[in-house]
Parts: sequence; C-alpha cells; structure tokens
Amino acid sequence: MTKFILHGGQTGIPNEANKKFYQEWIKDFSSDYVPTIMLVFFAREQKDWQKLKQQDEERFAKYNQQRPAKFIIASTDLNVFKDQLQQADVIYFRGGSTEKLMRTIQGLRSELRDLLATKVFAGSSAGVMLISDFSQSTDTEVGANHWTRGFGLIPINSIVHYTAKSLKNVEDFKKNHPDNKNEFILLPETEFVVRNY
Repeated sequence: MTKFILHGGQTGIPNEANKKFYQEWIKDFSSDYVPTIMLVFFAREQKDWQKLKQQDEERFAKYNQQRPAKFIIASTDLNVFKDQLQQADVIYFRGGSTEKLMRTIQGLRSELRDLLATKVFAGSSAGVMLISDFSQSTDTEVGANHWTRGFGLIPINSIVHYTAKSLKNVEDFKKNHPDNKNEFILLPETEFVVRNY
C-alpha cells in the first residue's frame, strides 16, 4: 500500500492547508524516526534545484517543529533514481512543467508504481498530473477543456489549481468518456487529499 498525498499547487503560500500538507508526509512515522525525503524537481530547471531544496527543507522544518530529516535530490540518471527510491521513505514530486516531468521519468513508466510500493508519495500540481489517468490544470495556457494523459498509476482523474469554473470540464469529460469510472480529484491551490492504493 502506498500513501498518496495529492496537492493542488502553490505549496509556498503560508497557510494552514500547506502546513498540514508538509506534516502529512511524516504523520505515520514514530516521532523519534529520522525520515529520508527524496525531492523530485524534474518539472523544473536544474539550475534551480538547490534553491528549491532549501525552500522545501525550510518549510518542512517550520511546519514540523524542526524535526530532523535527511533530504536527497532525485537524480535524472534513472538507475541512480531507482536506488534513491529504495532508501527514501517519502518521495515529493514538486510542481512545474508536467511535460518536462513526464519526459524525464518516461523510462520508468512501467516500473514506477511498483517502485513506490509502501512509500509515501507527495505530489503537487504536475506531481499529481503525472500519476493520474487523465488530468488538467486550470493554470495552463492550453484550451480550457484540454485533458492530459498521465501515467495512470492510480485510478483517478484530477484537476489541479482547481476553481469552480472547471466543473463544466468534468461534466464534459464524463459525457465524452462514459467508460472511464475513475474518481475525480478536484484540487484547489494549497489544498490536498490523501488516498491509499
């Protein structure tokens, strides 16, 4: 069983929802355990990765009473990435370009679900879109009802950066895909849900 923490985007806004998001990562570990947290920034430019790591370390520490944790940045070498996954307790896929993220990890598409077994998966925005069957972001320039095909690691369709205007897109999708029985996960910015698969 994998715990999936699915976030709608904008993890940097200081509010109660984002505080709970970072706390959820380690909620099921004993308080004296030092978790290994793997940060996956494939949706972003590599020159920014150290800055992103610092941001996530600071947010995690702030929201978890300075709890010790070991942070590692995921390698784009997929063999190294697989070894890192073995060591990690929590894998955080941060948002950015979904296309860039999927292209970088494409080589592990068929294995990724098994590699995540028993882990905590935290995904924000593009991280949610990656593992969904179908998804869309109201934050993109593409047509309002454009759906992206994700890796389909779990049986969900998702909308990240969700607003009430997106509800019509869900109804249209259901009409056009009557055989798709996936749960719809609608994620406004800063909000998250947890699913176990």
